Amino acid sequence: MPKLIKNSNFKEDNSHNEKAYEFINKHLPVTYVDLTISCLIKKGVNAPSKALIRNVRNKTIVRNDILLALVEVAYENKEAIERIKLLTS
Repeated sequence: MPKLIKNSNFKEDNSHNEKAYEFINKHLPVTYVDLTISCLIKKGVNAPSKALIRNVRNKTIVRNDILLALVEVAYENKEAIERIKLLTS
């Protein structure tokens, strides 16, 4: 059986994913797992395991549906923080 050779010349353009991870790193709350599950359930998707969400967050697994939910949770957290700052100043 021949060995598979990985083509190192192939470079996938994932700049949108990198931007998403930068946004997540800045704005995702510590309690993101349960919030992400509830966000996915609202969309009608079966709830993934907590470990799967953590693996997507740590870039171990690429699942765009979960990444999108993480970005939405981070965006909601950012909006809440901005609203708190506005109300307390």
